[in-house]
Amino acid sequence: MPLGYNRVIGAEGKVSAVRPHRVGIAHWPVRMADPRTRTFDVLLGHVASSGYEGVEFGLKDLVDYFPGHAQHVVAGKIHQAVEAAGLQFFGSTLHYQDAEARGRQWRARLADQFKLVQDMGGDYVSVQFFLHQDYINTGGAYRGDEEYLGWCADRIVDMRQSAWDLGMNFYLEVHCDRITEDPEACCRLLDLAPCELNGDMSHYLARGFLKGRQVERVLDHVGHTHVRMARVLGDLSAVVGDPALDWQQEGVTWQMFQFMMRALDGGLSSRAVIGETG
Repeated sequence: MPLGYNRVIGAEGKVSAVRPHRVGIAHWPVRMADPRTRTFDVLLGHVASSGYEGVEFGLKDLVDYFPGHAQHVVAGKIHQAVEAAGLQFFGSTLHYQDAEARGRQWRARLADQFKLVQDMGGDYVSVQFFLHQDYINTGGAYRGDEEYLGWCADRIVDMRQSAWDLGMNFYLEVHCDRITEDPEACCRLLDLAPCELNGDMSHYLARGFLKGRQVERVLDHVGHTHVRMARVLGDLSAVVGDPALDWQQEGVTWQMFQFMMRALDGGLSSRAVIGETG
């Protein structure tokens, strides 16, 4: 698909086609009580020493490292600390409930939250948009509700435009219990509000959604990705003790890569692959 206002990020001294992809870590491990997360500087040191090139962290998971400071001040401190550690702040994943998007000042709140991501150094926002409660655990029943899908598409346009107004990339994340959980419904949303997707494809792989016209179209719209290992019709988060051996044995690492090849074939516009464990 055309990138629209999304751009190919990273290594701007190189033409888009040969800009290298980078590997970062998501914010989930920050929530763990662990010696490696006791201060923000210690956390960044661990990330850098482990070979990651950058981070995709959320502000709400970091404010406790900076007690008593306003969010915009914390955002600036995060930016400085990440750069001092020799890392890059790639972007953030934000979560929105259905009810939030029905409230007053929705677009204004979006703009404020996206700007904080930019102030931390982020070049993109990835959004998980939750299904309405009536459609949670219904096996994709919302795919037939054209009025609801139209409303969701309008919210995607709000989010997409708020990011683009700041010169940031926008990705809608593929995820269970979100408006992207059903491949057919996700494709209808792409008809109504075209955008690039953050392909956390573990959510399809674990449920056995591996082929077919709709799955292929979803993969073709992936411009960013979160990666964790999953088992077909099994664990959504599978522990891999020896990744090299697992790859040789064509285990879950190999299976995930094979599933993702269609999405990765043209390169990710974010030029970032984000791991969800660390």
